Amino acid sequence: MKVSERTALVYLFVTMSLWAGNAIVGRMFYEELPPFQLAFWRWILAGLLVLIIMRPPLRQDWPVIWAHKWILLFIATFGIGCYNTLQYAALNYTTATNVGLIQTAMPVLVAILDRLVYRSSTSWLQSFGMGLSTFGVVWIIAQGDLSRLLDLSVNIGDFYMVLAILTYGIFSVSLRAAPKLNQWSYLFVLFVIGAVELFPLQLWEYQQGARMVLTTGSVLAICYIVIGPAFLAYKFFTSAVATLGPNRAGVFFYWLPIAAAGLAVPLLGEPLFSYHFVGFILVVLGLRFGLRDNKQTS
Repeated sequence: MKVSERTALVYLFVTMSLWAGNAIVGRMFYEELPPFQLAFWRWILAGLLVLIIMRPPLRQDWPVIWAHKWILLFIATFGIGCYNTLQYAALNYTTATNVGLIQTAMPVLVAILDRLVYRSSTSWLQSFGMGLSTFGVVWIIAQGDLSRLLDLSVNIGDFYMVLAILTYGIFSVSLRAAPKLNQWSYLFVLFVIGAVELFPLQLWEYQQGARMVLTTGSVLAICYIVIGPAFLAYKFFTSAVATLGPNRAGVFFYWLPIAAAGLAVPLLGEPLFSYHFVGFILVVLGLRFGLRDNKQTS
């Protein structure tokens, strides 16, 4: 699943942009597409897409899949089942601002977990880059006025979001332990496991009266979410982590809020302010330092 380092960086840029678009589309169609049902069908349809278009050699790979069933269950549970569920639960209780602030801890958490599990080191330049990008994201969330952060309140939703980034950090680090499989077989298995785990949640949501409303716009939104943030993004992300390692790849999570802010301008009509540009510059500089290889700075 490894690619060249330059390709891995392009993959990460595209992945974070697609995931940012996922948040924008979800916000645009939240009334038509209940979150748990959307997540469930996202993985069902993405799995079917892999099965029909990519035709993974599942029969050939089955002995490897079965031999590594527990690690595959572990990876899928943390990366698809738990993360989505906890993030949706968080957004029911807390604000998007709080979620954005908590997400800035993702790269640091991945670096810590990678060091604990694989003894990977982080150079001072990488640490400086993560700090710079963190400040850039916080600057945007605070709209250029850090005193705004004092007005934020903490609730159970914030706790759910902390658990969400912890589960995704575990997912990112555990990708190193993934068995050597055809990548499309590997992703198909993850998508199916994620869908099975989300089935009871979407069923509960349906029983509570939430229904998907299929209009031209919502169907196009589902197509985008399945093809982009699921089918392509997970292929790109797993390849990038296999190439760069979870530590360096995790730094790109700082690009998520920048991409989301950029997409919100044309799609949601949100204005751009000077603090967006300041935050953008800080994040880009931080990424430049944070993506440096330890070998280059030792």
